[in-house]
Amino acid sequence: MRTETKYKIYADFFRASRKSGIARLIKSLFQQNYVGFNYIFTLRLHNDFHAKKRNIFERICFRLLVKNLKRLQIKYGIEIPHQASIGEGLLIPHFGGIVIHPNVKIGKNCTILQGVTIGNNLFKSREDVATIGDNVTIAAGAKIVGPVTIGDNVTIGANSVVTSDIEPNCIVAGMPAKIISRKESIVLNTDYLSFDEYQKR
Repeated sequence: MRTETKYKIYADFFRASRKSGIARLIKSLFQQNYVGFNYIFTLRLHNDFHAKKRNIFERICFRLLVKNLKRLQIKYGIEIPHQASIGEGLLIPHFGGIVIHPNVKIGKNCTILQGVTIGNNLFKSREDVATIGDNVTIAAGAKIVGPVTIGDNVTIGANSVVTSDIEPNCIVAGMPAKIISRKESIVLNTDYLSFDEYQKR
C-alpha cells in the first residue's frame, strides 16, 4: 500500500474515532463502529489497487474490492466513485442518500452528512462539477450543483442548494445558498499528524 493511502486512512480513522493504530482500526472495521469509515476505508483501498494492478495478486485484490465497494454502496446508500479526488480526513458520520460525481475535487477534512448530492448541471455540462476546499462541512440534505468553487472553512447549511461560488470562511444556507454569517466552519478531530510527521514516526 502506498504511503499516501496509509496516511489518508489514518486521518480518516482519526476523524471518525479520535483513535489511531492498526489494531484499533481492524477492530473498528469488524465491529462496524463507524459505518461511514468502513465505506471510506474500502474506497481508499480500491483507489490504491486501481493505481497499481501490476501483478496478478493486485488485479485479483482490485476485482474483489470493486465487488465489495458496490456491495457497500447498496448497503449504506453511499455512491462515491473511485475517480473522485478526495483529500485526507474525510468524515461521513451518518450514511444514506450520499451521491458524488466522479469529477468532484474535495480538499482535506471534509465532513459530509446524509442526503448530500454533489453533481452536475445538465443545462450546462455533464462533466464540470464542484471543487471544494479544505475544512468544509456539508450538512444534511445539501445539494451542490454544477462547476462551483467552495472556499476553505465553509459550512453549507442543511437542505441548501449551492449553484454559485462560495468564498472562504463563511456559513451559507438557503435555496439558492447565500452567506448568512462570516464564520469559519467547526471541524472536529483534525489534530492528527501532518504527512511529514506521519512519515517520521
